[in-house]
Amino acid sequence: MEFIDLKTQQQLIKKKLDANIQRVLNHGQYIMGPEVKELESKLAAYVGVKHAIGCASGTDALLMALMALNIGVGDAVITTPFTFIATAEVISLIGAIPLFADIDPRTCNLEPSSLEKVITNRNLKPKAIIAVDLYGLPSDYDRIGEIAEKYGIFVIEDAAQSFGGEVRGKKTCSFGHIACTSFFPAKPLGCYGDGGMCFTDNDELAAALDSIRVHGKGGHKYDILPVLDIKRAIFQ
Repeated sequence: MEFIDLKTQQQLIKKKLDANIQRVLNHGQYIMGPEVKELESKLAAYVGVKHAIGCASGTDALLMALMALNIGVGDAVITTPFTFIATAEVISLIGAIPLFADIDPRTCNLEPSSLEKVITNRNLKPKAIIAVDLYGLPSDYDRIGEIAEKYGIFVIEDAAQSFGGEVRGKKTCSFGHIACTSFFPAKPLGCYGDGGMCFTDNDELAAALDSIRVHGKGGHKYDILPVLDIKRAIFQ
């Protein structure tokens, strides 16, 4: 059974697809061209947040989120063991320590009641939680957010499998301090290739993400910005 039938999809939109590809070839702005800004604007409006920052993949989106929150070597990050490897992989890639909480057997999403056990039963105080939305269903961000606020912990929403989902009138990719999604062809909003995006309502985080995706660039191409003390800005 072919679960992802891109050939049939392409037949339905072939004329528009060919025209848009030709438009890119004509203007030649292949990196961060006008189509990227257009997509960011439309998806931010759809999700209901102020900022959307595109990147190369969903994995890069998660990595950028951790970097924007100043999480690095020796820091602890809580996540779920029931997810694609990329969620935990990015934690290890930046030298942080992944801690695993339990999942809800009904939804397979992160179980909020297990978070405090992980937070309080270890010597390491976690700096962030990466909750993963599965099968189009958002995690319980109300409860996760309450626990995170209590302990001063960042929340990242991994919405690679839930773009377009909604709970109580709020779209996925609008939860947590930063939300991340993937445009891998098999995802709810797939592309022909790979891509990802970060979403946030925080202006400083948006600026940090925008800089990180171009190697820390500031106002000038070769001005590299220092890392922001984003925790101070958010929690104080």
